[in-house]
Amino acid sequence: MHEPTTRAAAVGQRDGRAERGEDGGRAAYPRVSPCLHCARPVLRDNDARWIHADLSYVCRDPWGGLTATTAEPSPTPRT
Repeated sequence: MHEPTTRAAAVGQRDGRAERGEDGGRAAYPRVSPCLHCARPVLRDNDARWIHADLSYVCRDPWGGLTATTAEPSPTPRT
């Protein structure tokens, strides 16, 4: 029987590094965000890098061609 992995670095951190918000805490990003460049959904991969939901790091234009940008979340709106 396997025991669940419950390490602090298992989600969102890599080697003690984490994105920090203005108050010094972790920046609050939703699990899935629209890409800043192509508006396709992006999320974090296992190495805490942003990747599109179709598992592509590189953005694509509306016709499917590769662009010079990579996955990056658009800023979350302040409410």
